[in-house]
Amino acid sequence: MPDGILKILLLEDEPVSAGITRRMLREAGLDEGLAVSGTLAGGLKAAAADPPGVALLDLGLPDSSGEATVTAFCRAFPRLPVVVMTGTDDEELGLEAMKRGAQDYLVKGQFGDRELRKAVRYAVERKGLLNEREELISKLQEALTRVRLLSGLLPICADCKRIRSDNGKWMQLETYISGHSEALFTHGFCDNCYKKRLKEIG
Repeated sequence: MPDGILKILLLEDEPVSAGITRRMLREAGLDEGLAVSGTLAGGLKAAAADPPGVALLDLGLPDSSGEATVTAFCRAFPRLPVVVMTGTDDEELGLEAMKRGAQDYLVKGQFGDRELRKAVRYAVERKGLLNEREELISKLQEALTRVRLLSGLLPICADCKRIRSDNGKWMQLETYISGHSEALFTHGFCDNCYKKRLKEIG
């Protein structure tokens, strides 16, 4: 878990459950950056206004319940780690929540501060790795797209060596390649051109 205060957003409408979770977070040393919302709408608004480091999501909220809650929250904040909390001892429900974007799930009444801290740590680290993986894939896809842009036939002037772009404009070869790839240019003279320039100067 990263150093500093970890902001946690708890979506829980039941006061007793919220109090128990708050106490466990305090015992785990994770309550300093805690914010609580009793509805999905309120939680979405709170997360947008002050993005947390992780969300603890109850599946039984007044304005949303079950898998729909996980789906809505994870779609709104796809890069945010989420730990689902359910009052039902239903492993299938927890696994389905993970398929929909959550990183872990806990059954109310069956975990303490140590298990909660472990779940939060796991969620943050796992989501961080997934985010890094998605960024890497995105960069690779972008690189492949740029490579494809330079493949095939390029219309080039036989005299001035300018290239015709997709919009019909003629541009310098260097400008075209720089705009369609990661390549950078350094300019100099080949041996023949160097000798030619020396003769022109002389």
